[in-house]
Amino acid sequence: MDRKLLLTYVIAAIAATGGLLFGFDTGVINVALPFIKQEWNLSETAEGWVVGAVLAGGMAGSLLSGRLADGLGRKRINILAAVIFVVGSAIAALATSPGMLIAGRLFLGLAIGIVSFSVPLYLAEIAPSNIRGRLVTFFQLAITLGILISYLCGYAFADYENSWRLMFWAGFIPAALLLAGMFFVPESPRWLLSKGRSAEARTVLARLHEADAVDQELNQIAQTVRDESNRKVDWRELFSARLRIPLLIGIGIFFIQQFSGINAVIYYSTRIFGMAGFGSSTTSIMATVGVGVVNTISTLIAVRFLDQWGRKPILYVGLTGTAISLATIAAAFYFRESISPDLLKLLSVGGVYVYIMFFAISLGPMGWLLIAEVYPLRIRGFATSLGSFYHWFFDFWVSFTFPIMAATSLGNNGGIFMIYTGVVLFGLLFTRFLVFETKGMTLEAIEKRWQ
Repeated sequence: MDRKLLLTYVIAAIAATGGLLFGFDTGVINVALPFIKQEWNLSETAEGWVVGAVLAGGMAGSLLSGRLADGLGRKRINILAAVIFVVGSAIAALATSPGMLIAGRLFLGLAIGIVSFSVPLYLAEIAPSNIRGRLVTFFQLAITLGILISYLCGYAFADYENSWRLMFWAGFIPAALLLAGMFFVPESPRWLLSKGRSAEARTVLARLHEADAVDQELNQIAQTVRDESNRKVDWRELFSARLRIPLLIGIGIFFIQQFSGINAVIYYSTRIFGMAGFGSSTTSIMATVGVGVVNTISTLIAVRFLDQWGRKPILYVGLTGTAISLATIAAAFYFRESISPDLLKLLSVGGVYVYIMFFAISLGPMGWLLIAEVYPLRIRGFATSLGSFYHWFFDFWVSFTFPIMAATSLGNNGGIFMIYTGVVLFGLLFTRFLVFETKGMTLEAIEKRWQ
């Protein structure tokens, strides 16, 4: 492999550790929750808050850090996030009450909210256009790896005393890796040029691009920066008629992503499998580990083929597959009294695994990739953070309402999954009429569409 390309991948892997923490700290509650409920006898509402606290923190982190990333830079904001990850992990692991646990998870959510927009943004801005989709999808791959690791930790610590505390302590390791690694990666050349630091930007581009492409890339970015600097920066521009389509893409892709029910599965698959008849927590956790494995393998496929197949074809395939699998899960629960217990288990587990597979190759990476691509440089930090906010806003309501709805007839008869199916079908129309193909386009070429 070319040395410059290898260096680009190494930098992307370090930055994407933020995604691993994202995945770990959102996924770990799935396997920790049964033991937390056993210790503190949580109600459905308290359970929703313990899970949803990370998402509330994510909303705050994504909103607060947008302007900070534009002011301080992509690198420094990720270092700040790593520090918050360390603090939040300690508070959660040492919690002596549900309130303290919720506070710790709010801290973790704050850090997750930061990296959920800053890491894809950073990866998009350092990547050559021909591998930008692949590099930004590293973030989604890291999320899936973090989820898988959290599930494996849950299975490994299930029989230990204070098992759920050990699960939270495990989050220290990737937090330390992110904190140490971010000191060694370069700043985004696009951000450097926007601050008038052209010599530093050239140095970064020279490290990552072939020599004959450096000047062309530098001139393209510099021209975009000059064009943007001629107009006063105003966040209200995002809501102008000129940027209506990218705004709708940024909000809509996360609405479809979250209300397809992904985090009902990621946070509550242990409970879903329990509803399907799996008896013990350990057995349900084993089935949940399978969710993490399928998620990771499918995301690897997306990393390999996203830049080759293009954004829209992958969305069409993924959305069709997720709709079919969600409808299968809904039917299994609706006809649970008419089918055998073994068939109910097979359809529910198989449906969840197929759903995860199609989601991971399409909606999973596509949300983060599109919001990192479609916005103009001048407001990209704010716009990306707003898109990230909507991710967490929709995620919060899905995860908070799932245990409440699961305790009603909607849980027993599969109604929840039919709602998710309807959202996915809407996503096919959204892809057809709003999403445009960005495969192979530079960020500057994409930006010219809105001029």
